[in-house]
Amino acid sequence: MSINYTVLNTIAPSLPMAQQEYSAEYETMLLNALRLYFNQIDNFTQNVTKPAHGTTANRPTVNLQIGTNYFDTTLGIPIWYKGTVWVNSSGATV
Repeated sequence: MSINYTVLNTIAPSLPMAQQEYSAEYETMLLNALRLYFNQIDNFTQNVTKPAHGTTANRPTVNLQIGTNYFDTTLGIPIWYKGTVWVNSSGATV
């Protein structure tokens, strides 16, 4: 077996310099794009990393979508909104 010992070039390539001054229109466009991007990340992480939980009495009642999950701490189980009622994993109304 032969090993090829290639020496890597450790000198950084010559990169073009970044523009020093941007137009106000470009800055506004860039900031709006960044705001949109980070708002989408915030919305995603809030919905993914903060599952709803609480007592039976504190179950959500507004802005519910079919399939919304909730951990009922009174019952000690996860439940899902079926459109008109909350159900457990076997489909029984809770």
